[in-house]
Amino acid sequence: MAAKPEGLVKAWREHGDLDARSELIEQHLPLVRVLAARFARRGEQLDDLVQVGAVGLIKAVDRYDSARGSSFVAYAVPTILGEIRRHLRDSAHLLRAPRAPSDAAPLRSVPLDLEAQAARDPAAERRLELGEERVLIERGLRGLARRERRIVGLRYYGGLSQRRIAAELGLSQVHVSRLLEQSLGKLRAEIGQT
Repeated sequence: MAAKPEGLVKAWREHGDLDARSELIEQHLPLVRVLAARFARRGEQLDDLVQVGAVGLIKAVDRYDSARGSSFVAYAVPTILGEIRRHLRDSAHLLRAPRAPSDAAPLRSVPLDLEAQAARDPAAERRLELGEERVLIERGLRGLARRERRIVGLRYYGGLSQRRIAAELGLSQVHVSRLLEQSLGKLRAEIGQT
């Protein structure tokens, strides 16, 4: 018969019982799977989401305080969901291409109108250039592996140092530096800048 979560929490928190901690985690992995399945249709593999959710479960096990009055599950669910949502947000496309023109406007006339407007208005010209740059960068980012995209995003869009990225991803700073340099090289090659 499986031990009750409250007893396992007490054994782990008060006595440092690592077996109790492991059992608590194992007992709640089915919960992680159910919660991860809610997000499975968002472009991520279910197994990847379960792994991320398991990280949230481990954080919940290590941070749960029964003195606050809620049950372990009531504490664990938002922690697991938060970890999954954070992962999805961090691994989402960092840049989006401009919206396609509406069906009301003929496709041929839109670029000509934009170019004509840009020729008269320096600000419009810059907006057009930025739109083209965004499309190029997005295309380049799609050519990177998910971890490479995440590292580039954390560094240049999240403003994190290589040391912070290493801590976030559980890698060494040297490895992050290597991956970042490799990713930027691939990105430059993809968008045609050497």
